[in-house]
Formats: sequence, C-alpha cells, structure tokens
Amino acid sequence: MNAADANRWVEDFLAEGEEDDAMFVAMLRSCPIDADAASAPGGSRPGRAPNKKRDPASRHLRLLQQYFGPDPIYDEGDYRNRFRMRQQLFQRIMEGVVATDSYFEQRPDATGKMGISTLLKVTAALRQLAYASAADAIDENLELSDTTAIKCLKRFCFAVIACFGGEYLRAPTIEELHGLLEQNARRGFVGMIGSVDCMHWQWRLCPTAHAGQYKGKEKKPTVVLEAVADYNLRIWHCNFGSPGSLNDINILDQSPLFNEMLQGKAPRIDFSIAGNRHYMPYLLADGIYPEWPVFAKPIECPRGKKQKHYSRALEGCRKDVERCFGVLQARFRILDTPCRLWSVHAMSTVMHACVILHNMILEDERFDPDLTGHDYLFSGAAQPGGVPVFNISRPATMHQAPTVADLITNSFKLHNRREHFSLRDDLVTHLWEVHGLQE
Repeated sequence: MNAADANRWVEDFLAEGEEDDAMFVAMLRSCPIDADAASAPGGSRPGRAPNKKRDPASRHLRLLQQYFGPDPIYDEGDYRNRFRMRQQLFQRIMEGVVATDSYFEQRPDATGKMGISTLLKVTAALRQLAYASAADAIDENLELSDTTAIKCLKRFCFAVIACFGGEYLRAPTIEELHGLLEQNARRGFVGMIGSVDCMHWQWRLCPTAHAGQYKGKEKKPTVVLEAVADYNLRIWHCNFGSPGSLNDINILDQSPLFNEMLQGKAPRIDFSIAGNRHYMPYLLADGIYPEWPVFAKPIECPRGKKQKHYSRALEGCRKDVERCFGVLQARFRILDTPCRLWSVHAMSTVMHACVILHNMILEDERFDPDLTGHDYLFSGAAQPGGVPVFNISRPATMHQAPTVADLITNSFKLHNRREHFSLRDDLVTHLWEVHGLQE
C-alpha cells in the first residue's frame, strides 16, 4: 500500500465514524426521555419509599433522663456496665471525638431540622463495640438507620485513634518503665517488662478467594492481634492484621516489636540477677517463641525443684496477657464475635480503637480503691531483700540513622541464644532463692 492509498483509507474510516455518530445522536433524539429517570439517583421523588418517621430528638431526651439527668433512672453502676466506662471518661471521649471529626456535631439538615445529636451518635458506636449489636438493633433502640449506625461506628473509631492514639497506644516512657520493672521485680522476674502473645479474631465476611490465607488452626478465617501487656492489663504494643494461617513466630518476623532495638533507639536497662549483669529487658512468652535474650520461656521438661518452680512461676505471670485478652473481649464483645466488616483495614481500625479505649478505661479506674486490688505487690513481704536497682538510659545514637554495621551488631545481640540461656539460669536461681525456699 502506497502513501496515497493509506491516506484514502484513513479518510474513509473517519467518514464512516462520523456517519455512525450521526445515527447514534438521531436515535437518542427520537427516544422520549423520562424526567424522573433522568434525575440523579437518590432523593425524594415519586415512586420511592418515604423516609421512616424516626424521632431521634425524643430518643436523645430519653437517654438524658435515663443516664445524664439530675435524677437519672439508672445509677453509676448501670452506666458503667452498659457504656463500659465511667461517665467522666465518656464525656472526655465525646468531646475529643467532636473536636476531631465534625461529623459528630449536631447540625441542621437541608430542611432546617436539627439532625442527630452527638450523644446518640457516640452511644450508637459504643453499643456496637460493647455488645456487638447489629445495625438493625441500633435502629430499633436509638432510632438511627442502620447505615447511619455503621457510619458512626467507623468514624468514631477513626476519631478515637486520631485523638487519643498518640497517648494511649505507645511504648512506655522512662518513668513508666521504672514502674513496670519494680512491679515485676516484686513478683520475682527482675528485668521483665510484660508478656507477649497473640489473639485471633474471626472474620466472617472474608472473601472466598482469601479464605485459605486466613485459615489456621481455628479452621475458620481469622486475623491475628499480637500484643504486649503488663500485670495491670495495660497494652503497650499492638500489631494487628496478620493472617490466621501464620503462627506466633511468623507474626514475630514481620512485627515492629523490636524495631527500636534493632535501630539502637531502645532504652538501655542495666540490672543484676543472681550476681550477673544483664543489659536487655525481656518479655514472658510461651514455648513457641525463639530462644532470644528478650524472651523468658518455660522449660519444656523441667528437672528438679528449681526448674519446676521457675516454670510454674513463669506460667502464672504469663497469664497477664491472657487475662488482658479476656478482659478486652469481655469489654468489647465485637472482638469476641465473628466480624461482619468487609476489609482487614476496617477490622484494624476497630481493633486499635478498642485497645485505646481499653487503656483509657484502665487509666481512669487506676486510682479508684473499689476497682484496684494490686497493692499487696508493693508490700515488703512480697520481695525479701528489697527491690533491685534499675538503671535506664537512652542511647547516645538515638537521633542518628543506624548504619549497616549497627543493624548487624544489634541483630546479633537480639538473636544471641547464649544470653537467653544465661538469663534463664539466673532467673531459675533467683526465683528459688527468693520465693522457692519459702514454700
């Protein structure tokens, strides 16, 4: 084909396209257009079901009479059971959520009628977290549509994370580390800062294509939470989103738990056990975790009274994180029921919000004499010989970018099996000398 033939072919093709366009426009002009069908979807128009005659304003007043009035129907105990917290903390959370997300403000709609109150929106979100209530049940009790209830839940969780996450979902400060170390030293585990374990949350609406990835020993799709908790059930580390097919070691390999230690930014803690110096805090873990100096594990086949006493004491103290998971699921039943959300990202938002609220409730009730019962740990009889001295310091290179050599050195320290067994032997001796001889 020469150049003239090619140009002629292009002109014919464009001409045919113009004829097709003209025919299509003529067909559109010949068809009658329904004005209702041409309007934008949604909105009030003939043929659509009318809005349900809900009365959130009356429900708001009723809620005030039940819990917030000068002479409420239900007392403080009922309020704490149903809202999972005391009224002062609820007011603080509601104020923070409103300041973070304007969606929770009460504003008039297009007709000038006042919309749903802040109290109803926050209450709807908390009821779904606390009772795992279906959105339809929220519609019946609080007179909010199911769509609005789900929207309140998601935006409430985002607002809680944005407003309170920096304060209640973080690593402990130097002062808090001193408190954790002293508390655990009185229990016999010098240098221990918490317990680590994993919890599964079943994913009911997991896509079939991904179900195999999220199925593990539970035989149903689950998403895993890795957490570090102390004796007071405070959660200091939260890593959520791993598929349920992974075990604790696989989750640890992709966890940011020891990132600061690898980068040389973690606090240095010097302490002595059984006359030997150690420079790295540790966590209590079960037998599946690796033999690193940052973990204290039970002895698989203990021999003799010393090792048996050590294993019993460790298993007892390691129940801190198990108790924490039990309290977290009992406080927020949504975590104990198959999740009806459609994505891991939405599940992660709910999980992190529940952990933050859990820590806020613990801090709010910490100084209430009716709600705390751990004072016996700080009596002199609990730790004969007094509490060991802990020296905590920040590394000089904390604000410097780590080099490859630093990462290799820190990784070697983290994976040193020899230090792990040295720590275990010192703990066996210390626990027997301090507590075992009293049995």
